[in-house]
Amino acid sequence: MTAMLATIGPATRAPETMAALIRLGVGGFRFSASKFAADELAAQAADVRAAGRAAGRDVDLLLDLPGAKIRFTNTDALDLGATPRFRVAYASQPTRHDQDLPEIGLSDPGLGAGIAPGDVLLVGDGEVAARVVSATATHCVAEALEGGVLGPRKGVWVMGGSHRPRAADPEADLALLDRLSDSAFTGAIVSFAEDAAVLEPVRARWGGRSGNAVVAKVETRAGVANVAEIAPAADSVLVGRGDLLMDSGVIDFHGLCTTAVRECRRLSVPVVVGTQLLSGLEHSWLPLRSELAYVCGLLESGVDGLLLTTETTFGRDPLGAAGLLADLVRRYGVPRSA
Repeated sequence: MTAMLATIGPATRAPETMAALIRLGVGGFRFSASKFAADELAAQAADVRAAGRAAGRDVDLLLDLPGAKIRFTNTDALDLGATPRFRVAYASQPTRHDQDLPEIGLSDPGLGAGIAPGDVLLVGDGEVAARVVSATATHCVAEALEGGVLGPRKGVWVMGGSHRPRAADPEADLALLDRLSDSAFTGAIVSFAEDAAVLEPVRARWGGRSGNAVVAKVETRAGVANVAEIAPAADSVLVGRGDLLMDSGVIDFHGLCTTAVRECRRLSVPVVVGTQLLSGLEHSWLPLRSELAYVCGLLESGVDGLLLTTETTFGRDPLGAAGLLADLVRRYGVPRSA
C-alpha cells in the first residue's frame, strides 16, 4: 500500500506526537534543514527513531537539504496583517525591528537585481503575496496583498520571473551531511534536482545508510524534463508540488506533475507526491473536495508515497490530517506492485 510520510515541525515536535503519528501508520518523516539548526535536526531524528523502536517499527528519517532555494532570512514569523509593509534588504542579514518597517534579508542578494516596483513577491508555496511599492539598488519595500503570516526562512519568488538564480555549488549541503554523519537519519532529500550529477556526492557520503538513502526532489521544469535521467540515479523521487507550481505557472503545473509521476512509474522508481495535500483542514472541518479527489486519484494511480507538509508542521490538527490520510490509503490505495 502507499506509504505515508510526515514533515516534522512545531506541531509535531513532541515525542508523544511523533509516536502517535507512527501508530497512525506514518512510515517516514521529513526534516527541513532550512528551518532548524543541525543540533536540533539531530535531536528530532533521534526522538523519532526512539518512537519507532518503541512501536516496533522501522521508519525512514529523511533530511531535506536546503538546496538552491532563495529564502528570506527572518528567524521569527512576521504578522503581515498587523504590519503589511516590510523592507527587503538585498543582503543576507538578521531581521531588524528597530526601524519604521521590519526589515528582512535574502539568502541570495542577487535576487534584488531584477526587482522593480509593481512586481509581486510570492512567499513559500504562494500562500503569501506582496507587491513591491518601491525599490532601490540596496532594498525594496513590499506590501502584503491579503495579510497573512510570513513564516521563518520562507522561500521567495518573483512572480513571472524568467529564472530562479541557482546556488554556486552544493558545498553547504554537503558540509551539513558531514556534520550529521553520526545522526539517526536514514537518508537525504536532494532539493531542486535537475540532473543526475547532483546526486553523486550525496550518495558518496550517505548512500549506505539505507535502501532509501538518496531521494531526488523534482520541483522545477528542468527537473521534470530530466526525470528520466534523475530517477534511475536515485533510490526514490519526491515530486515537490509547492516549488514546482512557482516555477511552472498554473497552466502547466498539472501536466508537469503527471509527467513526473508517470515517468517514475515507467522506470519502476518509487515516487512520492507531496506539499499541501490536505491543507483545507486548516480552515474547515472537512478537506476541500478538490483535495479529496486529487489525493484519491494519486492513490488509485499507484504512487508509492504521499507526504504531508504544512498539515504536520504548523497544522492545527496534525494527527487528524494523518488519520484522514491513513483512512484514504486503506480505502483507495493499491498494492505497490500494481
